[in-house]
Amino acid sequence: MYSDAKKAAPTIGLLTAIDAAGTVTALRAYADAILLGGGLPLILPYTAEPAVIAQYVALCDGFCFTGGADIDPAHYGEQASPACGDVQPLRDEMELAVFRAAFRADKPLLGICRGAQLFNVALGGTLIQDLPSECPSPIPHRQTEEKFAPSHEVYALPDTPLHALMGTERITANSFHHQAVKALGCDLAVMAYADDGVIEGFYHTKTRYLRAYQWHPERLCDTNAHNRLVFDDFIRHCGK
Repeated sequence: MYSDAKKAAPTIGLLTAIDAAGTVTALRAYADAILLGGGLPLILPYTAEPAVIAQYVALCDGFCFTGGADIDPAHYGEQASPACGDVQPLRDEMELAVFRAAFRADKPLLGICRGAQLFNVALGGTLIQDLPSECPSPIPHRQTEEKFAPSHEVYALPDTPLHALMGTERITANSFHHQAVKALGCDLAVMAYADDGVIEGFYHTKTRYLRAYQWHPERLCDTNAHNRLVFDDFIRHCGK
């Protein structure tokens, strides 16, 4: 928990699953990771109202976009392939609106799995709709291990924010995705790859703070120091 009693914990807007009825659900691991890093998680109810989204952006010190359903390929100019999974149109609508408003306001942004993919799409990038059929690999990007267990390593590129943060080129990761970044969006740069070439992390080269990770550090941060740094770094920037 946040230890400085003289300073309020940064408020982190948490973007989560939204079903067809507009019901919002969140995995506890995200809130726990934010609390562990010193932030205060705030789950954002569904809205499409620009005025409400503007208030969300004014209220929150930063935003964490979480994993979940596939993004509708129409948002990056493609037809859905047969292997594309279920989509959540209300979630796409809200998250794209919140991202754009928060990005304009230069609020710190953290994207995890689907969240990373959403950042890329929002900035003009595209996605691989299905890794097993389009880019077969010996690395199991949908691992069979327990969700709180690592399954492969990622390579942090030298001279990137991730390498500077971790102090190493090899990071233990887990993997629960069948889609991934294909073409990067505007002003985005890779900071980590899996050994098969799948992009595992990227950042924005011009904003104050935008970091995106294809794996799930929220499930490892209480047992793995490198993964905990992902949230520590994000919350620290939200508190500035």
